[in-house]
Amino acid sequence: MSERAATVLIVEDDTIFGGALAQRLKLEGFDVDWAQNCAEAISALKRQRPDFVLSDIVLPDGSGEDLYRRSQIYLGETPILFATAFGEIDQAVRLVKAGADDYLTKPYDVDDLVERIRARVAHRAERASGPGAVEFALSPTTEVIAEQLRRVADTDLPVLITGETGTGKEVAARYLHGSSPHSAGPFVAVNCGAIPRELLESQFFGHERGAFTGAAQAHVGYFEEARGGTLFLDEIGELDTRLQVALLRVLQDGRFRPIGSRKEHSFAGRIVAATNAELDRMRAERKFRDDLYYRLSVVEVRMPPLRERMDEVEPLAMRLLHEAAARRGRTAQKLSPEARAALLHHDWPGNVRELRNRLERASVLARADILEPGDIFPEMTLDELSAETLADVRRQAEAEQIERALALSQGRVGDAAKRLGISRTTLWKRRARRGDQ
Repeated sequence: MSERAATVLIVEDDTIFGGALAQRLKLEGFDVDWAQNCAEAISALKRQRPDFVLSDIVLPDGSGEDLYRRSQIYLGETPILFATAFGEIDQAVRLVKAGADDYLTKPYDVDDLVERIRARVAHRAERASGPGAVEFALSPTTEVIAEQLRRVADTDLPVLITGETGTGKEVAARYLHGSSPHSAGPFVAVNCGAIPRELLESQFFGHERGAFTGAAQAHVGYFEEARGGTLFLDEIGELDTRLQVALLRVLQDGRFRPIGSRKEHSFAGRIVAATNAELDRMRAERKFRDDLYYRLSVVEVRMPPLRERMDEVEPLAMRLLHEAAARRGRTAQKLSPEARAALLHHDWPGNVRELRNRLERASVLARADILEPGDIFPEMTLDELSAETLADVRRQAEAEQIERALALSQGRVGDAAKRLGISRTTLWKRRARRGDQ
């Protein structure tokens, strides 16, 4: 069986340029969906989650920021790249800070664009097909979460993962799947907000041939597709109320019936749901059923935002840099002390997605083997970067010195203090100030 062609959504109101670009991408082997404004783009995202999005930043019915805000619940991990004229670069930079992958300044090299799309699509495919139990716990905070997931892995209990966009909810779900007896089965990810209302039942439960007008062939639904594995329901808060009732029935009985079928099917697998919505508020407003919530949240796991797990930023950054380098067949770049301090100073409103995007861009554009703050935060001036990171650099350097001395002294505090030329008490105080035991 041939592999499915990657789908690229182009959002471009210039009919001549948009048509030419769509034709070029089709010739390169991509499936292309072309929208000419924000409304058409959102409709396209609801129909199907593409593998890559390229959008102009100025559209007839809104800006790039309007589109990005409205498309968050449909994008998932899909890369989105904005094309901008020189005059809109400020907006493009804001979008990247908010979590968009990158921006191109018009006119741009289409050959370079094609290669960029191929690289990002291949990277996503590699991540999706890799081992389920990926390296997940990079800090004490996520080790606690990993332990929760490992404890529940051997059961079939539903799990609800909550957290802001970009915190790694799907990564947690894949870790749970890879740690469970279902790991040999499929992991089927579904964005509940991206399915048109009229197709909901068919997409989830499947249908028999001739079940309704236009059903020329039988269709396997998500529950059948995920049998023996894990069905990951992303953005569960967006699920239509009609489907909430049907999903509750599957959770209660473990059975479902395709449209037009007289036979019930069993679902032997696990359901994991995720949301960035406030389900308590939605329940109070009767937009989300209480009984479904209680069924889904038998085990509830919160993925904290990156700003609450800053000890994870540096190891995660190094892993992302190594991944980026491996894809390009080159040696991974390193971070200067100032760059590490800048990473720790930033509050990461776009969470892990923003970190990944900034490092991806820096690894491509930086000329040196060592990344500096300006490579990662090009929108900030040198004075801003210097003022914000100087104290952090000093603290980081001191911390590294102390840990190196302790390692050389095999953990003996007295010997480490002698190596550093300070008293044992001073060493204890400095470690206590950093929160060490």
